[in-house]
Amino acid sequence: MRSNFFNTQALAFLAAVAAPVAAQRDYYFTFGSSALVMERLDPLINPGALSGHVHSVIGGNAFAASMDFGTTQSSTCTSIDIIPDKSNYWMPSVYFRKNGKFTLVPELSPKHKVYYKYGSGGYRPDLERSEFPKNFRMMAGNANLRSDDGSMGSPGTQLNWQCHGPNRIEATGFPKGFTSCNGNYVSGLAATMRFPSCWNGQDFDKENPMAHMSFPTNRDGMAGCPEGFKKARFPEIMIEYWLDVSQFDGQYSPDEIPWLNGWEEGVLARAMKTCNPGNTGSPSLDTPQCFGAGSKQDGNAKDACKKKSTINEEIGLNGPLAQLPGCNPVQAGPGLATKPANCGGGTAAGPTSVSKAVASSTATTAKLVQTTTAAAGPVNTQTASSASSVAQTTSAPSPPTPSNTNTGSGSGLSPPSVNSTSGVWKAAGCFLDALNPRSLGNQPQWWGQKISTSGCVEHCDSIHAKYAGTENGGQCFCGNEVVNSASHPGKCNSKCIGDESEICGGAAHLSIYSLDGAVSIKKRTHHRHSRHFPAAI
Repeated sequence: MRSNFFNTQALAFLAAVAAPVAAQRDYYFTFGSSALVMERLDPLINPGALSGHVHSVIGGNAFAASMDFGTTQSSTCTSIDIIPDKSNYWMPSVYFRKNGKFTLVPELSPKHKVYYKYGSGGYRPDLERSEFPKNFRMMAGNANLRSDDGSMGSPGTQLNWQCHGPNRIEATGFPKGFTSCNGNYVSGLAATMRFPSCWNGQDFDKENPMAHMSFPTNRDGMAGCPEGFKKARFPEIMIEYWLDVSQFDGQYSPDEIPWLNGWEEGVLARAMKTCNPGNTGSPSLDTPQCFGAGSKQDGNAKDACKKKSTINEEIGLNGPLAQLPGCNPVQAGPGLATKPANCGGGTAAGPTSVSKAVASSTATTAKLVQTTTAAAGPVNTQTASSASSVAQTTSAPSPPTPSNTNTGSGSGLSPPSVNSTSGVWKAAGCFLDALNPRSLGNQPQWWGQKISTSGCVEHCDSIHAKYAGTENGGQCFCGNEVVNSASHPGKCNSKCIGDESEICGGAAHLSIYSLDGAVSIKKRTHHRHSRHFPAAI
């Protein structure tokens, strides 16, 4: 069912919609987000302890091992567009297995995309929808599924996977029969998960996480909720998760999402009555019709919102792993996954504390150590080339300041130079890719073809970029600055998939070229801050 790809929670996953649709106004809105943090925490299923697998988390930066509504409201920033929404949404990371190693599959823009739907069948607001109460939490999917057993419905009803390749493949279970997800117009492997919206008034139970919620029928209002689940009907949340599997093309043959409410009180209830942008972008989410002036942040502000990982362990950001993080052995199915014996566990952490975990690079479990540090502002995580990660506490970005300039470190790279339209580009050297955010742009600038360093340089030259960089054998990045990086000679050893005589970086490392053969590395430093933003009018 899974071939080489392993979602660490199998069908308890989320993902994507189909091809682009015509612009249409309706009573729903959507926003995108990059990851706030990637770490092995799950405050719903494993409160106060370590989760068995890695999650990609978005939302407010107060995310912690144990948390409640009050914790969400202590967030000093959020990685999503709408400032009054300090909720957290998290989904399991996906790994690709080859030759006994596990490679973390990178996320593809728009990475995480969240929809809130609250309209009726007649393009009107459903006035019987309620906002979520404080401390409300829910989950969609089943972490133990290893095959499509029918419990997730037909494609698109609850869970939907799509490979956007030359011939789009769609399935409820993990899709089969594809060798590439690079399409003509849309590319990537994606999944869509829908949350239930009918509530019975009970609290979340981690032993039976779906018991308090039910999916509605096609009828509007409370009439659409089944008996026993008419305490409230909430807006429907749908989450897409996009993955960049291009580096694995030709190497394969062919899920649960938790959510913790962090909306400021009254904000969502007001917006559901009048906010109807649909997929048109009009009205804008920061107008009085939606969430009000000052309620929406720009892309730079939300992308700058990061949280320091509280677990000191390698999760794959520096290259392939010998085993999946946590106590998480591969279980291929088709039967349900079983909990491994002798996994151990972490100690509890307080609801307002930052939990710090200590783990060796080979351990399958780590211990949570409670600290007295209150949930802090956003951080920018820099990943070292060793087994553990190094984090630098940060907050709102200040202007970048130049650091060191590297010259003459291109020895060992192949080719040593590339002739292009603007002149001769020279190898500057092998440099760490900080990944979160990437040191040379957040997304590959050129992919879907056989990447070579020569081809990447020619492409970056054609768009007038200052730097060109190749990574991990099959990715090309272009940019005008190199951020939060460091020279790592000898780490670039991946042959280009388009020309094996050339080197295309390495795992989390860039072969960088420039016209003068030099790289000026910029360090982004930040300061703590606290701002109050007005809610909707």
